Amino acid sequence: MLRRSLHAQTVLDNESDTYVPGRPAEPESPTGRAAQEAAWIFYAIAALGSAVGQVWVGIEAAPWPTGLPWWWRALLVAPFAGVIDLGGVVASAFADFRQRLGEAAYGWRALSAVSVTAAVAINVIGHRDVLYLSVVFGGLGAFAYTVWLLHAAARRRDSQRAAGNRSGIAPAYGLRQWLREPLVTHRARVLATDHGYTRQKSLDLARQQLRDEQRRRALTTYIKTLIHAENPDPLRADITITTLDIDAVAVALIARADIEGWADLIGAATLPPPDIAGRRDDAAQAREVVSPGRGPRPPADVLRRVPQDPAGYERWRRLWAELSTDLAVTNAEFAERHGMSIRQVQWIRAVGRSGFLESPIPLIDRIAELGARPPANGLSASPPADPEPTDRSVAR
Repeated sequence: MLRRSLHAQTVLDNESDTYVPGRPAEPESPTGRAAQEAAWIFYAIAALGSAVGQVWVGIEAAPWPTGLPWWWRALLVAPFAGVIDLGGVVASAFADFRQRLGEAAYGWRALSAVSVTAAVAINVIGHRDVLYLSVVFGGLGAFAYTVWLLHAAARRRDSQRAAGNRSGIAPAYGLRQWLREPLVTHRARVLATDHGYTRQKSLDLARQQLRDEQRRRALTTYIKTLIHAENPDPLRADITITTLDIDAVAVALIARADIEGWADLIGAATLPPPDIAGRRDDAAQAREVVSPGRGPRPPADVLRRVPQDPAGYERWRRLWAELSTDLAVTNAEFAERHGMSIRQVQWIRAVGRSGFLESPIPLIDRIAELGARPPANGLSASPPADPEPTDRSVAR
């Protein structure tokens, strides 16, 4: 009753990989109980067949007295055959008990494997003259032991799920996943076993860990090469490499990398150029803003980033002046110095390089002043309307 109540309290949902309270556990369902009973029946039959084969070998192979009846021989051999055949199961049961307590139980598991190997060898070698008997009795012993191991492992996992403990239980990844990414799958299985992660989360974390390790290894090699290149004395370079924690240096370099800055730089270098005739397609026209007297301007999103209020515009001018004079400062350092985000520093750089922060007058005021200024020739800035067609022009 206690075991059934534990199964009813908590159970693993196969679809969501989460524990759903109140649902009966799968092994306690009618199908689960029938499967367990069938496993016990098959194990008992296979173990009995293996024991019969060993007794048969003992009756024929042992040096018995000439007048001793065969049934006396069977009675004398049966206990020893049972010990050899069931010794593997008993040792495996002890191993299963210790594994439930969190131990590896390598000794019990090794003893179990040795005992079963001896039982199977007796059947195979003892019936070597008849291939059928050798295969049947040896196969029954191996089959019985395999059924016991699988059944014990399944019951151990069921008890862990019932107790709400998912450590040591790895999800099924499938043969295709193992063949496609063996290293990733192995790492994911270890993560899932140690921390109880789901299948997808364990795979994502495994891929990320392997990528980070590969990046650190490559960066560590480059750092060592750089130290040797900067130091002409090989001995001093080796001392420096041995003294420094190269892995820590690599981690620090990765943390300080300006990823967004490099993305902006590479993105600006990969913009599509104009075509041969100097025309631009519709997408390029939508991205580019042309200013009178200055040629092509940056994209419209840069224009939208220019502050419209005088206070904000003046602050950006002061920050751009500081950025333009301190060429060695990085975006991360400048952002930390002024309490802003790295992205905002990148926008200040983009707007300043476009020349929108040169004038003390905000951009919006300059645009309004330009729109209110009359044309230099005194004519209307709008093009003349097309004349209405006359009857003569229509007739012509």
